[in-house]
Amino acid sequence: MKNILLRWFPEKTKVHAHQWFFLAACAYAVLMVPLAMLARHGYGPEVLATSTSHAFEMLFGFALALIAGYLLGPMPAQRLALFMISWLLARVMGLVDSASWLTLVSNAVFVTLLAWHLLPRLWVAKKWRNRTLVPLLGLICAITIAIILMNQLDYRWLHRYLLDESVQLFALLMLFIGGRMLAPAVAGEFYRQGMELEARVQPHIEAGLIVTVSTAFVLAPVATPVSGILLIMSGILAAIRMFRWQLWHCLARPDLICLGLGYSWLAVGLVLLGWVKLTGSDYFSTAVHAITVGALGTLAANVMVRVTLLHVKQYPSRIPQLVVMTGIMSIAALTRMGADFSAYREILLATAAVAWSTSFLLVLFVLLDCLANTPFRKSVRQQTLTKDRT
Repeated sequence: MKNILLRWFPEKTKVHAHQWFFLAACAYAVLMVPLAMLARHGYGPEVLATSTSHAFEMLFGFALALIAGYLLGPMPAQRLALFMISWLLARVMGLVDSASWLTLVSNAVFVTLLAWHLLPRLWVAKKWRNRTLVPLLGLICAITIAIILMNQLDYRWLHRYLLDESVQLFALLMLFIGGRMLAPAVAGEFYRQGMELEARVQPHIEAGLIVTVSTAFVLAPVATPVSGILLIMSGILAAIRMFRWQLWHCLARPDLICLGLGYSWLAVGLVLLGWVKLTGSDYFSTAVHAITVGALGTLAANVMVRVTLLHVKQYPSRIPQLVVMTGIMSIAALTRMGADFSAYREILLATAAVAWSTSFLLVLFVLLDCLANTPFRKSVRQQTLTKDRT
């Protein structure tokens, strides 16, 4: 077995993390929500019948795979295989028993590997705004372990609290990464049109977003209404930042419009979440799904396709599937949120699940097509032959 692994994954062979993790995350996204729907009616994995297990797998299974694929970059195939095996084992164990020690250990191994590899690299950044990724990712990794541990110790209230509040951390990560992706892309489109975009990263607004969301997270257990006000402020700041990018000049670039729609969902979701916290409303789930389905779903689909296409030297603006998958994801978000207000709740939930999976199925087709244009096995064999000859 070891010789087989060495033959297929020679020590010096490097693979881009997104080639593996985006495929895995996309396939998992296609299956996860329908399985949760089936579990609610007694036909799927029993553990997914609870809202907490479903939420955990969406955030700390699906979203963490996206983070790994986006941030890890190229690395030796053998090392990347350790990341992938630990992630897969954590997902399988989570579907079997979310409160088992094997679930805790497998998730802990994955997030520890992720933190060990990413945090030292990110800490070398000179600006404090860039360095905030270090405590943010570190906290997300630590909370992953804490949530499972609280479930094992039967501290249900704390388990649910950590899971609910972690949504803000992922929202902040999307605000940061989404802004860093959109700003230069929009500026490049302006340049091609003979114009100049003055408002790019917008460091003052970005700093305001970091401060407001971070403070809202810290104050949530002791001053929930204040936390809500801060989240509303962060949503307004995100909307202002979005407006200053002037995406109406980029109508010829559907890929940028789709990314902008995902960022807009993020602004709306933060305002809704802040309003729920401020007023004590019962529609917490509605606000959360604006972030997790509307923002995370839309941004994830577009980022996976964009990064993969650019890697194989194709232009995302020429892929019509982007508009289709983004539109379907918006349907998923609207129907999931609308289910909380409708007498036809189960029908809308089923529609949202089908739309979510359909959108990511389209993403999966694009990723597989790009993978088919990247002869990985051939390149690995060539590197092996070269090593043997030398």
